[in-house]
Amino acid sequence: MVLPPRITLHKFTVPLGDNEREGLDSDGPSEATFAVKGQGTISVKPTPIDTTELTIILSNNLNPNAGSVGLTVNSSKAVLWVREANTADQKILKASAEPAHVLDAPDKNQPYWLSFDANNKRFRYGKGEMMRINMMFEASWASLKKDDPQQNPLIELYKSLNQVDIRGTNDHQMECLRTAVNVTPAPHLRRPELITLENIAKNEFTVASDLPFACFQLFNNVAGPDITLDTKDFPDFSKAIQHSIVTEGALCNMKLKKKEKDFGYLRVTLDANAGESPGAPYVCEIWPAGNGSPIHDHSKANAVIKALHGNIKVSWFSGLAIGINEPWGHATITKDEVTFLTPHHYQIHQLHNDDPVEFAATIQCYRYNADDDIHYEYFDYINPEKKEKEHFEPDSDFDFIEFKKAIKAEWAAVPDKDKVAVAGPKTLANGTVAPMDE
Repeated sequence: MVLPPRITLHKFTVPLGDNEREGLDSDGPSEATFAVKGQGTISVKPTPIDTTELTIILSNNLNPNAGSVGLTVNSSKAVLWVREANTADQKILKASAEPAHVLDAPDKNQPYWLSFDANNKRFRYGKGEMMRINMMFEASWASLKKDDPQQNPLIELYKSLNQVDIRGTNDHQMECLRTAVNVTPAPHLRRPELITLENIAKNEFTVASDLPFACFQLFNNVAGPDITLDTKDFPDFSKAIQHSIVTEGALCNMKLKKKEKDFGYLRVTLDANAGESPGAPYVCEIWPAGNGSPIHDHSKANAVIKALHGNIKVSWFSGLAIGINEPWGHATITKDEVTFLTPHHYQIHQLHNDDPVEFAATIQCYRYNADDDIHYEYFDYINPEKKEKEHFEPDSDFDFIEFKKAIKAEWAAVPDKDKVAVAGPKTLANGTVAPMDE
């Protein structure tokens, strides 16, 4: 195998010792040095137009002649290889020609990642977000013997890896994690005092304190029992919202009819944009029956999502591209449950209310990491009709206080006999809803 010429756009060292920063996003750099030898993960999203073969090379920055490990992916195969010291020969550690493992077509462009782990003696290759569930294949060196004079140099090489070089793409986005990919963090969040030994052993929940600090703060702000729709001053708030959705001429019904097809839900903001989030930091989203969002990302922000009413289905995708429309996983978040996303985990998703009758409601809050100096203010999404990636600037349909006041007044005017059972909606083709037949 012949390596493609190296393309150096910028040289830099990634400062991975900062606990608040899991990695670094960049457009173009082709080198990175990890803080911890023998472990880490590198993710590269190449420019799809000019990339025919992508190679990620791991070596030792203090001894480049000691050998290297590489991942080369092209349209016909993916190969994990090692080049021992003082030789140009490459030995194949693992290779695959499976269609899912090779370089994707431009319309399915997504990140490719390589994880190295001296503690567990393995390399892992994957696509999409850097999580165990997205792994394509792995190669282990657990069988190598330290007392074997021919095998020991390889063990020492693998333990010393800390330098990353990217070849084969003119421009790319690169992210680095100081840890190897071992498990997929559970999408459900739970407070530390509620976690059991069984929860940890089965990886059933993510503990909020394990998340980036910005995400941990958001969880503490909205996870409490009083963050709910139905309150003492308006115990029928959720019933009133359902009535407003399905009733011709009511507030929610009229607003939904004006919404675009792909945005058949309501954004009710609780606060103004303070400069630390894409749009308002707290948004109550109202999801009519059978409605959802397009596939979208979150500007590399952290977010916490709590279900306030009904159930919401969350589906995750390996990339934001026209050809990627099948999720790699999904979960249903029920009332009072909480899920999350970070710059590196669960960043691309789609929300949908599968219930044929009842609406769902969520509180969603966002915050950038403290060292994020880009603050990309849009949610990018896939327009399914135009087959294009577009920008959505987070907006507001209502202010929460005014919305609650208006719904309360609307509900007060409803005859008591009509409050007993609120009919469900019919979903219209444009993503809005119509009243039930009388």
